[in-house]
Amino acid sequence: MRVKIWSSLLLLSSISVTANANNFGVSLNDDVISAEINLDLKNNANAVLGYIYSNDGGQLISSAIHVAHDAGIHHFELGVKYSYVWAKNSASGSAIGVGGRYTMALGSNLSFHASGYYAPSVLSFGSVDGMYELDSKIQYQLNPSLALYTGYRNIRLRYDNTNNSTFDSGFYIGGYARF
Repeated sequence: MRVKIWSSLLLLSSISVTANANNFGVSLNDDVISAEINLDLKNNANAVLGYIYSNDGGQLISSAIHVAHDAGIHHFELGVKYSYVWAKNSASGSAIGVGGRYTMALGSNLSFHASGYYAPSVLSFGSVDGMYELDSKIQYQLNPSLALYTGYRNIRLRYDNTNNSTFDSGFYIGGYARF
């Protein structure tokens, strides 16, 4: 399994990418810390790499690719997200979720962000039989390169032969830097 993960990371790192803007974000609460790198690709596309560590849930690594569209104050992204979870109290596995992200500028440097991904059993592997991830946050832009946010995230896993498990569910605070 480690060979598959390292092969995937090597493949992602070997892709030639023209990046216009990149973001690095970190969020945390009492039990969870997460990090995310957003890479803006050319032609209204982006790639996202993420990692979540949860005291109760375990670890989750993810990668996503989206196609983006802007419509005034609205920003839409549709795509797929691959997630692999090393669960503490349940079996490990992976899933490919279909979904996207939405952003609405509220004015005065405030914005609302939401994302959702759903992985049915046909796109779930290992002991995982399905997964969904929901996230929403309010963000305040301090300057063009720095923002702070607070939000709520819920990640739930469905299993073949055991009880379903909540990997993460709770409020968090965080920030991101654009470089």
